[in-house]
Amino acid sequence: MKQNCVRATNSSLLLLGIAVLSACALKTPPDTEALRQQQVPALVGRAAWVAPTPAAVAAVNEGWIAGFNDPELNRLVAEAIANNRDLMRAAARVEQAKALAIMNGAGRYPSVAAKGVSGNTDTEILSLGATWELDFWGRVRSQARAAKSQYEASQSDYRWAEQSLAASVANSWFSLIELSRVIERTQQSITAQEGLLAKAKQRTKTGISPETDIEEADSKLRGMRVDLTAMQLARTQAAQALEVLLGRYPADALRTVQDLPRLAPVPVDVPASLLERRPDMVAAEQRVAAAFDMKQSADAARLPTISISAAITDISSDVFFINNANSPIRGGSLSFLAPLFSGGYLKAQAEYADAVQREAALAYGAAALGALKEVEGALRAEASLASQAEQQASSLALQRELLRKEEVRVRVGSRDPRSVLQRQQSMLSTDIAYQQIRADQARQRVALLMALGGSWNASPAPVAAGQ
Repeated sequence: MKQNCVRATNSSLLLLGIAVLSACALKTPPDTEALRQQQVPALVGRAAWVAPTPAAVAAVNEGWIAGFNDPELNRLVAEAIANNRDLMRAAARVEQAKALAIMNGAGRYPSVAAKGVSGNTDTEILSLGATWELDFWGRVRSQARAAKSQYEASQSDYRWAEQSLAASVANSWFSLIELSRVIERTQQSITAQEGLLAKAKQRTKTGISPETDIEEADSKLRGMRVDLTAMQLARTQAAQALEVLLGRYPADALRTVQDLPRLAPVPVDVPASLLERRPDMVAAEQRVAAAFDMKQSADAARLPTISISAAITDISSDVFFINNANSPIRGGSLSFLAPLFSGGYLKAQAEYADAVQREAALAYGAAALGALKEVEGALRAEASLASQAEQQASSLALQRELLRKEEVRVRVGSRDPRSVLQRQQSMLSTDIAYQQIRADQARQRVALLMALGGSWNASPAPVAAGQ
C-alpha cells in the first residue's frame, strides 16, 4: 500500500514537472506596424500629407489649449476637467476596467481558503486548502492579459474624452466671443439705422423725400431688431451650454471681454505618427490586443484543464477513535478535466472570439482611415479659412477707408450726412462677416489639433474616478 502511494506521488510530481516545463508561451498581439500594414495599407510609405501644411513638419505641440494665449479659456477648461459629469463617468469606467483586470489576473495564482467547524459538537475541525490551475495552455494568462489591455484601452478612452471636453469648451468659448462681438456690431448698426430713420423723417417733413423713405427705413430697422433678438437668444443658449460643460448651473452668467485669438501656424507631424499618438487610435489598438488574447483563451478552453490542490486539516474531538487518529491530516492531488462533449459550446466560443478579433482589427483600420481623413480635411479647411480671412480683412480695411473719406466729404459739405451712416452700416456688416470667419478659424484650429492628437495639457494628470 505504501509503495502504491509512493508511485502515485511520483507520477503526480512527474506530471507536474512536465506541465511546468512544457507550459506554452503566449503569442504576442500584432504591434502598431503590423496593424498598419494589415489594416491601413494605403498609409505604408506615405511620408507627407496631401493637403498643404501650415508649418514645417515637426512633432505636434503638447498643451495646445495654452497656445491660444487666453488665460480665461485655460481656467474654463481646467474647471470643466474638474467638474464635468461625463468625464467623471469615463474615469469611473477606468476604475471598473482596473478592477476587472485584477479579477481576471487572480487566476494566475493559487486560491487559498480556510474552513472551520465548531460550536455545540464533540468535534472541531480546522482545514486550510489551496488549489491552483496549472495554466498549461495559457487560458488564464490570456484572459489576464486581455483584461489588462482593456484597462489600458479605457485609460486611452478617458484621455480622448478629456481631449474632447477641452475642445468642446474651447469651441463654446469662441462661439460666445463671436456672438458677443456680432451683437455689439449689430447694435452699432441699429444705432446708425435709427439715425437714418430720423433723417428720413426730417426730409419727409420738409418735403424733400417721400413717405416711402420713412417706411423703408423703419422696416429695415425692425428687421435688424428682430435679428438682434435672435442673436441675443443664441448667445444665452451658448453661455448656458458652456456652463453645463463646466458643471455650473445654466444661468447665463458668463461674460466675455476679450477678442478672438490670433492664430500662429501649428506644427504637423508625418501621417504614420498619428496612429501612435491619438488616444482613440491607441485605444483601438489595445482592443485589438485584448481580442487577440481572448481568442487564445477560447482556444485553450477546448483543451484539458490541469490543477493541483493541497490541504491540511486539524481535528480535535472527544470521540475516542477520532481523538487517537493522526492530526493534522495532510494531502495533495493532481487532477485534470478534459472536455469531451459540450454541444458545440466550446467550438462556438472559439469561433465567436475569432470573429471578435477580426472585427476589432477591421475597426482599427476604419478608425485609422477616419483619423487620416480628419487631418486632411482640417488642413484644407485651415488653408481655405486663412484665405477667406485675409480677403475679408482687406475688404474691412477698404470699408474703413471709404468711411473715413465719406466723413471728410460730409464735413466739407459735398455729401449728404446720410451717406456716412450708410457707409458705416456697410463697414459694420463687413466686420460682422470678418468676426464670423475668425471664429470659424478658431474652431477649425481646435478641430485640427484634435485630429492631430496632441494633448490639451502639457502635463496630463493621472486618471482618477474621484475627481
